[in-house]
Amino acid sequence: MKSAVLAAVVLTGIVASAPARAQHAHAPHEHGVAELRVVADGSALIVEFASPLDSLVGFEHKPRTPAERKAMADAEAVLRNGAGLFQPSAAADCRLTDVALDSPWLQGRRHDHGHDHAHAHAAPAGDGHAELVAAYRFDCARPAALESLGVGLFGAFPRLRELRTERATARGQGAAVLTADRAELPL
Repeated sequence: MKSAVLAAVVLTGIVASAPARAQHAHAPHEHGVAELRVVADGSALIVEFASPLDSLVGFEHKPRTPAERKAMADAEAVLRNGAGLFQPSAAADCRLTDVALDSPWLQGRRHDHGHDHAHAHAAPAGDGHAELVAAYRFDCARPAALESLGVGLFGAFPRLRELRTERATARGQGAAVLTADRAELPL
């Protein structure tokens, strides 16, 4: 129970602090490069993904054309399928239980984190750069068997070249860089 409460607090914090991170996460803002943070605590596995919108849809401004609106909707649909993007070790028997997305161009929509908009949303920085932050919670029946996280983001978003990761688990903390050729994060 303690782990579930901690994980819920972490997930809520990720979404609530998304506006600040979305404007300042990358210094400098780098297209083709995104960040992934992974925390395993008890049975909870929390995954946070932050990326320039250009790396996902090819633009960062508010969608203007039907093609841009479709690209944004398609990216949103892919990102809401966290179980398709992230594969925890099969032996850990993890199930996706929550997804939250935040981006300046998702405003006015209901997120999948159990409420309508009661928190601030990411706004594009003055220079037109905009990001998307996604948070996922998995509950694992056998967390001791959680050894790695497969990442399917590169196949879903071909403009994404590099994923800078940080992880904190019972085994320790670490960082790694993932690419399309190396898309599995040891936990």
